[in-house]
This record gives sequence, structure tokens and C-alpha cells, in this order.
Amino acid sequence: MEHSKYNMINNAPEEDPNSRYYEYQVITYPAGRDTQFPTVGTGLEQFLPLLPIDKLLVSLNEGGTPISQFKSYGAAHKLTNLWVKHEEINPTGCFKDRESAIVISAAMEKGIQVVHVASSGNAALSTAAYAQKAGIKCMCYVPQKTSDEKKTLIRLFGAELILVEGSYEDVYRHLVELDPLGWNVTTGQNAYRTEGDKTIAFEIWDQLGVPDVILVPCGNGGCLAGIWKGFRELYSLGKITSLPQMIAVQIKGAAPLSKALEEGSDYSILPQIADSIAEGIVALESYSSPQAILALQESGGKVIQVTDDEIMFALKQVIKLESLVTEPTSAAVFAAVPKLAVDPESKVLCINTGSGMKFLQEIAAILAKSKDD
Repeated sequence: MEHSKYNMINNAPEEDPNSRYYEYQVITYPAGRDTQFPTVGTGLEQFLPLLPIDKLLVSLNEGGTPISQFKSYGAAHKLTNLWVKHEEINPTGCFKDRESAIVISAAMEKGIQVVHVASSGNAALSTAAYAQKAGIKCMCYVPQKTSDEKKTLIRLFGAELILVEGSYEDVYRHLVELDPLGWNVTTGQNAYRTEGDKTIAFEIWDQLGVPDVILVPCGNGGCLAGIWKGFRELYSLGKITSLPQMIAVQIKGAAPLSKALEEGSDYSILPQIADSIAEGIVALESYSSPQAILALQESGGKVIQVTDDEIMFALKQVIKLESLVTEPTSAAVFAAVPKLAVDPESKVLCINTGSGMKFLQEIAAILAKSKDD
């Protein structure tokens, strides 16, 4: 399909972060710690040499999230080396905080006073939190059906909430067509978000090395694209000699990345989709599809589609076996684990993108309807 203002990052700032010159040659490493990433601070600050901002001007202590081994869940699915990156530990309970720290810091550097974001919930509340901290007005556009818990948090963080009827795609297009005064910081419209996501890769390398396989829940596909970008940069630095296989996890019947791969395209729009409990990755089209498809192709990756029943079962298992309460969107990666065709000893990493603590009532209702173990 022909690219348009909807599916390209055409709202890049004057200095596109994807073309910024990174001074790789001046990076130094502590004596005896050649595998440690250069440290100039804590959290995301340690990655400033590879980020398109001069300083982290706003932070809520995001990043530095732990990795743990899921032995029981791995054993249940005949995997001996299953790991989880806990992005739910971030300040607003989601990986989006990495993106928000970078994009709002960039807004501060440029003197921007108003930012706009289209979101199914998590990106909006994260952007609202960081914008409030920075003293920047935040306009959040979300679907009317977004969970009440997320709407409440967005308002608590001082943002103006605009509810739009329809799907996430309706919200996204509404904002792009509106072209309001200020800066659109939505995934797929602003390259700085990808730069935040790539810091996940830097931390994975430092904590675990290079996994054989990384599973990422994908709506827009920006998180997967960012993680792959981070590993590619580590490879170009000569810090790693292998790269992971990237797996995009999408909802069955709402997997535009899968359709794009089948068609040999980098972008596809589905004619219609069913709703899902995984509201964050229900996608008619993935606005970061060109970057995500490139990551899948370069890594020899693929898309795994999961159903709501599979997500509910996985959510129940993860709570029971690992005491992790994840949001249904994130539980999609655990639902994909049984569908992996890999060596049982492969180092497999799931990205747990968000916490379930933000909507416990919804999770309780889901589990009440789920099938028995």
C-alpha cells in the first residue's frame, strides 16, 4: 500500500533522531567491565550517548526494570530457559514511560508547550504523567471504551481527556486530521518514542546477554521495532556478535503485521476486526508496521496470533505459577509461549509490557469467565 501521513513518522522534529550522529567512538567502558554499557548516570541517563536528546530533563525514575526467570511457567511449557523483562515496574506501570521520558524531554528542549497523544490508554496516561511533571499541557485522545481506571489516571495526571467514539484507529486518524497546535507525540507519528523503546534492548543485553528469542505484544509495533533498533545499534558498536529472533504477538483476527508479511508488504489494513480483552494490541492496522516488519524480516522473526481464550488461560497460569498480575495485553506474550517452535533450552524472553494492578476488577471478571486449568 502507498504510505500516507497515517503510517509514516512524518511529524519528526527539525532534527530527526533517526539521522542523528551518534559518537560511538568516544564511548568508554569501566575497567574490567567491557560488557557493561557506558554509565553517565542512572536509569535512562546512562544511555544518553546513544539517545537524541542532550539531557534527560524529566524523569520519574523509569527504566532499570528487572529480569527474572519463570521456571514454573517455563516447565509447564517444556522450556528450561524462559525469562521475563518486567516493564510493569515502570512508574505508571508500563513500558511507555521510557518513551515519555525521551519525547517529553525533547519537547522541553524545543520549548514546546502543548503535546497531543492518541492512545488506547497506557501511552496517554504515561504521557500525561511526564507532561505534568514538565509543566507541559497534555491533550489525550482515547477511545470511549477505554477502561475507567485508565481514564481516571489520565485525569489525575492533569491531562485534558478527549473521548472519541470507535476504535483506536478512529482516534489516531481523528488526531492526525485535526492537526492541532502543539506536537503530536503518538507512536507512529513521532520518532522519539522508538528511541525510548530501544533502551529496553540495552538493559536486556546488560542483564541477560542476547536472548535467542524475544516475544513482544504488538498493536502499533513500535515497541518491537525499538527493541530491534537497540540490538542493531549494539551490533554496529561491536558489543554483540549475534542478534535475537523477534516475535510479534497479535490477536487472532486482528493481526495486520501477519497479513503484511503474508502479502510481502510492509503495511496492511484489515477490513474489520473483532474486539479483544487485550485492548492495547487490538489492531486494524499497525502504524509502525514498516519498522516492525523490517525487524521481523531482518531477525528471521514471525507473528504469533493468540485468542482471548488463550490469553485468559495464560493470565490465570502466570498468576498461579509465578505470582505475576499482568494486564491482558501483556498476557498475550505468555499465551504465545506454547506456540513457539524452538529448542527447549533456547533462551526465550517475554516482554511484560504492563501491570494488571491498574484494572484488577476487569482481570477478576476475566478470570471468573476463563476455562479451568
